[in-house]
Amino acid sequence: MSSERSRTGPVAADAAFANIEDTRTGRQEEAADPLATIASAVYNVLLKTQALEKHRVSHAAWKGLWNASRRHFRGPVRTVIHGHEVVVNFGYAYPYLARRFPLYNQPLLELVHQSFRAKGSPIGFVDVGAAVGDTVLLVDANCPGMIARYHCIDGDPEFFGYMKKNLGSRADVKLYFALLSSAQGEERELVRIHSGTASAQGAQRTGAVTLDALLSGPDCEIDVLKIDVDGFDGRVLAGSRAILERQKPSVIFEWHPILCQQTGNSAYEHFEVLADMGYATFAWFTKLGAFSHFTRSFDRKVIGDMAELCLRNRHGEDWHYDVAAVHASSKVDTLGLAELAFARGRRSRC
Repeated sequence: MSSERSRTGPVAADAAFANIEDTRTGRQEEAADPLATIASAVYNVLLKTQALEKHRVSHAAWKGLWNASRRHFRGPVRTVIHGHEVVVNFGYAYPYLARRFPLYNQPLLELVHQSFRAKGSPIGFVDVGAAVGDTVLLVDANCPGMIARYHCIDGDPEFFGYMKKNLGSRADVKLYFALLSSAQGEERELVRIHSGTASAQGAQRTGAVTLDALLSGPDCEIDVLKIDVDGFDGRVLAGSRAILERQKPSVIFEWHPILCQQTGNSAYEHFEVLADMGYATFAWFTKLGAFSHFTRSFDRKVIGDMAELCLRNRHGEDWHYDVAAVHASSKVDTLGLAELAFARGRRSRC
């Protein structure tokens, strides 16, 4: 994968939209840079015509336009995600992926639902690798009334700037600009590995903290912990031992051996940490959202075989899994989680 350094920080992202008025107030939107208006129009037309990619005749043409536009346009665009006008970078992948793959993100929605049912009241949700804030909008649209408070964390300056624009005014959302790891210190800086994500593969070093240190307040209740940080998920879990031991949240993380290898991290660490903390059930889902299988506790041979399967990359490009981990003491219905019945009836695709 080619790496593209993120060039736009939160100040720049705010400045780029300082002269764009909120259309929801009834005032006319005026962009200081006409190119931003053109970029937004192109991005939204491509999203609305994404169905053309599924047809043999039009697939190559649509994909060619999408890739060419991503190379040509930079910076912020306006679009709508789950009924909310938001600011994202051109080519941000979530709206495309949600349209392209019907099961995308279903495991997360089902875990939220099952955790809410088990608790019997709204839950606390932590999003590590929150990017532009689209997960909050996804959960809000499909799990209304199930979340008491969101804690959203991202260490990419450009993404964090967009997230501030999209979620900063909400009282039920707290935003944190931080790079997380297993210990306080320094890690390689985040660089853009494609337009929708950033990974700690940079040449420079930057400060890192643990999730335990970041969310140490007594009023920080955590019932679901979602982690998607491109090869660093195991390191984040290693820096979350106090939270895992004390609060025992249900956890859903991206397990990506290819990116673990590229970032120099272990593909076993996720499971080692969670097993040490008493997590006994792991529900595996393909990267596209379909249930795959269960594993119980930590079996190094099984994890090694699954890692090799991903590294061979023959099931599909960039093959990996989303894994939901449930503590042995949890009342979460793991069979219900695997069945995805609630998530299949989701209200909003994108």
